[in-house]
Amino acid sequence: MISKSEISKGDRKIKFDRGKDTICIINYIGQLFDSHAYFPLGVAYISGALKAVGYKVKVLDLDVYPELKKEIVNYNYIMIGLSAGEFLKFALDKIEEIKALPGKVVIGGGPLATAEPKKVLNQSKVDYIVYGEAEEAIVGLMGYLEGKGKLENLDGVGYRKNGEVVVNNKGLIKNLDTLAFPDLESFNVKKYTQFIDSELGTHSISWFGSRGCTFDCQFCFHNKDFRGFSPERLVKDMKHIRDKYEIDGFLFLDDNFMNNTERVKEFCKLVKPLNLRWGCEARVTSITEEIIREMKDAGCVAIRNGLESGSDRILKVMRKGATVEHAKRAMVILTKLDMPIKGGFMFGAPTETKEDAQQTINLIRYIYKINPHAKIWTYFFTPRPGTPWYDLAVQLGMKQFTLEDWTKLDKYQGTYYNMSNMTEKQIRTFLRKSQFYAFFGNKYKAGIFWRYVTKRENFKRLPDFFARYFYIRRPAKVLTADN
Repeated sequence: MISKSEISKGDRKIKFDRGKDTICIINYIGQLFDSHAYFPLGVAYISGALKAVGYKVKVLDLDVYPELKKEIVNYNYIMIGLSAGEFLKFALDKIEEIKALPGKVVIGGGPLATAEPKKVLNQSKVDYIVYGEAEEAIVGLMGYLEGKGKLENLDGVGYRKNGEVVVNNKGLIKNLDTLAFPDLESFNVKKYTQFIDSELGTHSISWFGSRGCTFDCQFCFHNKDFRGFSPERLVKDMKHIRDKYEIDGFLFLDDNFMNNTERVKEFCKLVKPLNLRWGCEARVTSITEEIIREMKDAGCVAIRNGLESGSDRILKVMRKGATVEHAKRAMVILTKLDMPIKGGFMFGAPTETKEDAQQTINLIRYIYKINPHAKIWTYFFTPRPGTPWYDLAVQLGMKQFTLEDWTKLDKYQGTYYNMSNMTEKQIRTFLRKSQFYAFFGNKYKAGIFWRYVTKRENFKRLPDFFARYFYIRRPAKVLTADN
């Protein structure tokens, strides 16, 4: 029996009893091969926020326990949360399956719900969405479903009213220190510590120390309002995780961990006594010899950089706020201080020419010349929802993607709408060249490959491995307004 549920005509409303009913949250990121490299921290924060105010939450982690898929529809959960992000097709299919049952309410969230909230509501059977930074939004929405407050007063919530889609202002947490500690207890944390970056050791986890970025890259939809956890709160959480889960390595996946140099210095001072290994993502413009020395002394062992292009002209088109000279200077500093070089490049950006692409190849070669152990990855530019370059693509003739279209999106597969001044074949040629050089010219990746292929159980997965790394799939169909 579903306790105290009632569904009325018009906009859907459930009477929810936090004392008896359980909220089910489904996690399904999908991770390459058998390693669970990235901890689903967003889901953990949502669950933690709900538990902190007294809700009962059941997290079904289908990445680690795929056999739990049957429990979603067989158990009497009233409220079910799904993320419309990675593996979107699974989420859409599961929403259809759940909504075919009586008395179920589905709350959607995740990256695509944040980028395209109206589209998710219009093109799926989800009942509500929480978008933006959703910890406060989900608690407010659950309060509404208990009969408290009004929907129109809840930032970060989308819903239907009288048959029309309504999306309130985006949710934004001004002070991250007010967030409840994420719900790690609902996960098998050890499954997420097996592999992230080799420098971090065998017991490391992905984490976030801040949200937002102050820069204006045209391919990015992240919030431009940078906010960081205080160094005190961040180090306190890290110590707790180390002591309870035996984690001794952290990879910060912030958009720009080094956005505030003084904050980074204070963090270094506080984290150093913990003797932890950690890494982060940062812009090349933030890298100076002084700050890298301090970070390394405090346990930093890896910094990832979004390099994007070896052409100053394309970097300017991207509004990257950085130059090739910035990148080279950063690579020299990292090499001098014996820090690993990690960075990504895209091919097929708007207006990119063969000359621009060749300059990117030249920069990749330069990086491997000064640091043979560098780890470089490359991919196709793909217009992502909610970004300026997605809007530009639509203006130039690309059709507005449906949710079904987004299920087929893969930045490693092909160019879905070519805004460069190269042909699809030319873009693929540069990608193959860069990937082949980066992969087999790098002892680290070559070692991973050799260890992988020598395991008998992995033989059948080699075609997908080569397709992902060397782009040998059939060219993607260009989606225009005419097809």
